[in-house]
Amino acid sequence: MIRKLNKNEQAASSAISLGYIKSRYIEAIEYTGSPQGLRGLLVIWGIFGTGLIIWPVSLIFGSETWWEFRSFWDAPLWIAPFLFLAFCIWLPLWTARLELFRPEDEPTIFDRRNRKVYRIFRDTQPGWRGLFKRWPLRAAEYNWDLIGVEHQATLTTTGSTVTRYHALVFNVKKSATDPTIVDSFTIGHTLELGEQTVPALWEHIRRFMEEGGPHLPPGETLAPARPPKGLWQSLVAVGPVGSSYKRWWKDNVGFMILIHVLFPVFVPLFLLWGVFNWLSYRTATRIDWPAEVTAAVGPKLDQDQDLFSA
Repeated sequence: MIRKLNKNEQAASSAISLGYIKSRYIEAIEYTGSPQGLRGLLVIWGIFGTGLIIWPVSLIFGSETWWEFRSFWDAPLWIAPFLFLAFCIWLPLWTARLELFRPEDEPTIFDRRNRKVYRIFRDTQPGWRGLFKRWPLRAAEYNWDLIGVEHQATLTTTGSTVTRYHALVFNVKKSATDPTIVDSFTIGHTLELGEQTVPALWEHIRRFMEEGGPHLPPGETLAPARPPKGLWQSLVAVGPVGSSYKRWWKDNVGFMILIHVLFPVFVPLFLLWGVFNWLSYRTATRIDWPAEVTAAVGPKLDQDQDLFSA
């Protein structure tokens, strides 16, 4: 943990939402669980991770030297290739399980009028028998005053590089007199959060809930509330295709130059990513807020956004 964030103290000079707010109500804002363009990415990591493992391992186990000096008593060494093969099968299946048959979103609503927070999220994983079953869903309601907020960071290393992943974490206490943490959740994706953006993201929520701040930070727009309807819209969501092409040039000039220089690599990557993004939404479970929540927050102030027209 980097630090605890206080509801009564300013955490950052500016407030941002990073485009995570998808709906506005009279006295509430709804955050999306994850940007639509990130869906399907876990499967890509699983496939490429498997490829990176298979290549060096195949060189080792495919050499005559490896098998030439193996004796009957080297049972662990005989089993090793099969263990690696099992892992290479498990990794893409596990990442596919995380992406497929999940809810179309896992949103969170901050309701300042009733000082409540509402969530819809996935329940525990059904296991291998549930590989092609829909994830069970849960809805939760918390008292805002029982929630503590932290800026957390995790260090990971590959042996040659060290990466720090940041997270905005909300911990829910059991009661006003019992500080036992009974649940926790996050806002924002670790791939988009950093040391400066976490406090700024929290600052917008804090101002909205505690000081009557605006629904949206100045200059920001709502995230698309409607999921992609087909493969083409999924390609638009994950890469610089169609209507998103100019936006990518505006926001990521250096990366767009790299994409065009290395287009034989990036075109198949974005195509594969778009396919798994489409499959993720194609198998997704539609979500609807419970009647108690919709009655508490009232009607939306905006029509559902559809930003995938091309």
